[in-house]
Amino acid sequence: MSTKHELQLMMKTYGYDLNTFTSKETLMNLLHLHSKALDKGIDVPKMNDHELRRSLNEHNIVAGPVIGHTRAIYQRKLLEAITNENSEGADDETEDADDDFHTPPIPEDGIVTRSGKTLFPSVQ
Repeated sequence: MSTKHELQLMMKTYGYDLNTFTSKETLMNLLHLHSKALDKGIDVPKMNDHELRRSLNEHNIVAGPVIGHTRAIYQRKLLEAITNENSEGADDETEDADDDFHTPPIPEDGIVTRSGKTLFPSVQ
């Protein structure tokens, strides 16, 4: 079983530039998806920006410009589309159904500002 660091190095060797905070489970999933894409003759990290964007469009994925900051995201989305599988590991889930933050309701007689202050219009 490889360590997280070993998986990151392996993915970098293949041509992926992933976030250092990517979970080990996600790295393993991406490695699996990369292997499945190669079996189909598609080498995602070897694609230049134009090829990557064209392939995303062919898979009905709306893509903005492919730049250094977006390339890894688009590679991941393309791998998911090619293999019809999800790459996210359990540690990557960001939404929580039991989220403690809730926006307070706006009072009927006042306006809540971004800072959380309630303003009441002057009554004349």
